[in-house]
Amino acid sequence: MSKYRFNREQLRFVEEKLGLKGRLALVFRYVIGSLLLAVLYYIIFASLFNTGHEERLLQENQMLSMEYRRALDKMDMLDSVLIDLKQRDREIYMSIFKSSPPELLNEYNPGLYAQLDTSSDIALVSYASDRIRFTEYLAGELNNKLDEIFATIEKRDDLSSIPSLMPIKGMTVSQTGASIGDKIHPFYKTMTRHTGIDLLAGLGTEVIATAKGVVAEVARSDRGRGNQITISHGNGYKTYYAHLGEVLVRNGQTVNRGTVIARVGNSGLSFAPHLHYEVRLNDRPMDPVNYFFSDLTPATYREMMIIALNSGQSMD
Repeated sequence: MSKYRFNREQLRFVEEKLGLKGRLALVFRYVIGSLLLAVLYYIIFASLFNTGHEERLLQENQMLSMEYRRALDKMDMLDSVLIDLKQRDREIYMSIFKSSPPELLNEYNPGLYAQLDTSSDIALVSYASDRIRFTEYLAGELNNKLDEIFATIEKRDDLSSIPSLMPIKGMTVSQTGASIGDKIHPFYKTMTRHTGIDLLAGLGTEVIATAKGVVAEVARSDRGRGNQITISHGNGYKTYYAHLGEVLVRNGQTVNRGTVIARVGNSGLSFAPHLHYEVRLNDRPMDPVNYFFSDLTPATYREMMIIALNSGQSMD
């Protein structure tokens, strides 16, 4: 391409020939200008229109956002369900065992796992060593407490004085009646305080002493609790047997664990043949089911406890 300039002497435009450098410079300017325009057009096009790949990425991003929101909703729902189940489990445990459930599991601690993942081998060994020393300390403290318990047990005259048997031999869980608590009286149909447990059995079934002791009182009557036996076992323990038939011991007699002391009857104000049995510690009524540990397995104990608590009417 030629370049023109105005010649004042000739008063006209004269063509000025370009050399090689001029032509190269002109071509370079055209190339640079074209590239800049191409970049500008691409930026404008990219800002206004999306490619197929970008459209797919946007759709995937929207779908992942929806799934994330749904996952959060499900987590919130599961958290509420877990809280409700934990509360129900606590209520069931308290209704059966009359105490708060033990906290067997600690809460999940993500920070601890993150620390373990990012820590060096030396740091992990040091941490494990510290935990082992702390565990050994706790084990030592536990051994000291166990030694104190054994020392206390050895000071007792005789462990056989603790009433730990069932007063009727060979009885099954299905023979369990109402335990301690407010129960419906079978005759008056009013709520009365029941201080023992009713054990259903046939007339003449043998009743045994649940621990070694001395017969403190024998009472015979056709009213109230009928024929009754009270045995003193020492260490504040007493057992009480009521609605008996035949009484086989006398006042002041020493009995051993398993000694047959009477037979099941239906004496006094009794709805049906059964044994009313009580355990008292320092004149305070205790739940007898908790003292059947010599005869019951954990599973049988749980079944008997459930039946005893759910029996709303006593037999006397």
